[in-house]
Formats: sequence, structure tokens, C-alpha cells
Amino acid sequence: MIKIKNIFFLFALFLALNTTVLAVEEGDTVIDDTSIYQDQMADLDPFEPLNRGIFVVNTFLDGLLLRPMAYAYEDLVPDIVKNRFSDIIDNLGAPIIFVNDLLQGEGTQALNTLVRFFLNTTFGILGFFDVASEVGLDKKSNDFDTTFRRWGIGAGPYIVLPLFGPSSFRNIVGDTAEYFTDPYNWYMRLNHRQKFLGTRGGKQIYARVAVRSFLKRHSVLNITDKLDKTEDPYAQYRILYMQNRKIIDAIEESAIPDDVINVSDASTIDTIPKP
Repeated sequence: MIKIKNIFFLFALFLALNTTVLAVEEGDTVIDDTSIYQDQMADLDPFEPLNRGIFVVNTFLDGLLLRPMAYAYEDLVPDIVKNRFSDIIDNLGAPIIFVNDLLQGEGTQALNTLVRFFLNTTFGILGFFDVASEVGLDKKSNDFDTTFRRWGIGAGPYIVLPLFGPSSFRNIVGDTAEYFTDPYNWYMRLNHRQKFLGTRGGKQIYARVAVRSFLKRHSVLNITDKLDKTEDPYAQYRILYMQNRKIIDAIEESAIPDDVINVSDASTIDTIPKP
């Protein structure tokens, strides 16, 4: 049984997990003509009718609850406070980035991530300030989905999950791997005996997920408002997700991310091989 005192926390978590907008990144642009990607989508999105239905529900919940909250956060919270929240959450994610840097054989990048984490945790007061960036050590994102892609594992079909939004089979496995290997999650499970939703230290673990997702929602307000006004928002989000996860190449020059790479057609539609 879920105790009454947990209801408000569950509500906040529910809002933050409605992450349809996590398909996009800051700096993304509206695709002028989504039809030029249609041939690729036929193979990559075999569950399109179901995905579109889930997308409609996710978008409705986002517009009803999460988007207004993100705008309230933007208007009411001072920039200095918003920056501190972002820096703390970014610093907590550094160990997972470091692990994936190593798994990809990126020694220089791994060292950069490790030194950033040390500086921000110590001199930056547990990540409260991003002192590493001030001395020229810029943040480099990384995750298990990227690691699996670089190992040659295909993404599998495009999937829109209820509440969680756009994903793929590879992305789901990557998120699962992150959950079980994240040092923060291990620390919370070992040092908090009380269970929440069947997980030791669950409140602390899920709270970070909620805050991280909400901050991401806030960071992409401008681009999502533009995408939602297009003729086919579903197609827009789908293409941008696949470009950002390197599942497809950008065809339009204006839509090409700075770090886009070539991905062979064969690797994009393979499912994860069975052990």
C-alpha cells in the first residue's frame, strides 16, 4: 500500500516522467519537410499507429501539467537558482558519463569527465558551482545508448512509451543499464532501508529522475512550442529523436546537429542480438 504522505511525491514524479519532449535538444530546429524522411520511417517506425496514439496522450498531459509548470519555473525562479539546480544534477550524472567514456575507449574524454567531477564536487561544493567549466573543462554528454551504438548494436524499432516518450529497444536497455550501474542509485539503495515503490532509497532515486526530467523540459520550451504548432508534431519529434540518437542522418542541412555522424542503413534497423 502506498501511504498518504507519498501521494504528493508520486504526483510530482508523474509530472516529471512525462518526457515526450526529451526527444529534442537545445539548438534543434523545425524540420521544413518531414516527407523526405518517409522512406526511412517505414522501416524504423513499424508501430506508428500505436505510437501516435500514445504520443497524443503524452502531449496532452504535458500541455495540461508539465509545460505550465516549466513556464512558471522560468518566470518565477531567478536564473542564479536555476543554474545551481542544473549544475548539481549535471554533476550527479558525471560518474555514468565517465563509465561510458571508458567503455567507448575514450581515454582523454574520460579523464576530462573525471577531473570535472572532482573539481565540481570539491571546489564546486558538491556540484553547486560548475568550476570545471570556468577553467576550460567543458561537459561532454555520454550514455549507454551511445555506447551500444558504437559497439555496433542496432537501435531496433522506434517506440513511444506511455509517460516516458520516444525511445527504442536499444535505448530501453541503455536506460536499464544506467539505473543498475549508477553509483548514486547504489549509494541510496545501500544507505536507506525504507522502500518506496519496491526500491530501497527509492524516494531519493526517483526524485533525481524527476528533477532531471523537469529541468530538461524547461530547457527545451522554445523549440517544443514551435514543434507543437507544426502540421505534424509527431513526425517532427520522431525525426529529431532519431537524429539526436544517431539512428538516422539529417537530410536537411539546416537540421544537421554539430556532431552528426553517418550511420549505415543496416545498423539502424537491426534489433539487439540475443545472447
